[in-house]
Amino acid sequence: MNYAIILAAGVGQRMRSGGLPKQFLKLMGKPIIVYTLEKFSDCEAVDKIIVVCHSAYVDLMKEYIELYKIRKIQAICVGGKDRQGSICNGIDEAKASGATDEDIVIIHDGVRPLVGENTIRENIRIAMQYGYAMTVHPVSESVVVSKTMEIGINDISKRDDTYSMTSPQTFKLGLLMDAFNNDIGDDDEVPMLDAAMVCAKAGKKINLVKEYNNNLKITTPEDFYYLKAMLEMEENKRVFGL
Repeated sequence: MNYAIILAAGVGQRMRSGGLPKQFLKLMGKPIIVYTLEKFSDCEAVDKIIVVCHSAYVDLMKEYIELYKIRKIQAICVGGKDRQGSICNGIDEAKASGATDEDIVIIHDGVRPLVGENTIRENIRIAMQYGYAMTVHPVSESVVVSKTMEIGINDISKRDDTYSMTSPQTFKLGLLMDAFNNDIGDDDEVPMLDAAMVCAKAGKKINLVKEYNNNLKITTPEDFYYLKAMLEMEENKRVFGL
């Protein structure tokens, strides 16, 4: 069984959206979170969907799920105090729904509505084969790493070897639970911001799924308008059969 855990509990302030979390903002008359949920609902490889939501917006989430007739919703659960807590709550909900250690969990940001079906399917395939998968996007610019605002030649990464981390991230449930159970999380120089980082900290090798479409995470007002243009382009392609 393949469970999608959609993280939609954030209340980020960078969008300046007048108090409404960005996942509930509407584009072309439809909330961003609905576009995301539809991608997973329409993917035949996904069996069940668990939505992790801020407690203040559970009723609104239920309203949109019913209004837009989103299928495969197994449960809506309340998010944690941070991203890791929200992931853990989603995992607990999957277990309560009958998920076993061999089942697959696909963790995705609710504000990444442009994720492609092929990306979802490839995540599931890789996780079934190897246990751990994460989506990455090849970078188009050279990347440097510096803590001092100075660099040497070894601080410059080759573009061919450098990727940005996106989502989904996908795992066998039992392996993911083991990584979280072994994570101390108190003395991290690098904050453990997502499930793949927790697994990597536990010494696990994460297999990469490359994507080339712009699986944008909506964070700023500029992102919102870029997404609007992308959705309009997708709609035009659909209308004209392109």
